[in-house]
Amino acid sequence: MKMTCTHKGWFGICPVHIGDLYGQAPLVVERHWVFVPLLVLSEALFEVMLQLTALANPELELEWPLMITGELAVPRAIEIDEQPTE
Repeated sequence: MKMTCTHKGWFGICPVHIGDLYGQAPLVVERHWVFVPLLVLSEALFEVMLQLTALANPELELEWPLMITGELAVPRAIEIDEQPTE
């Protein structure tokens, strides 16, 4: 499946491109393959923070932090492998 990234921003400490901005689950991909470790690190850090917050206050519903800094001058096409849902 082909998707298009139309915006740029940050996910934690990783610069990212963002697609399907107004969908239920936006597409978030690193801007360059060099940033993959930063994306993995940011995801792990935020997962730990979400879990600790859930332990402290189970009623609080947190969302993944994503800062949008602007639109891309040229949209980026991304090929996504579809995985079967169980």
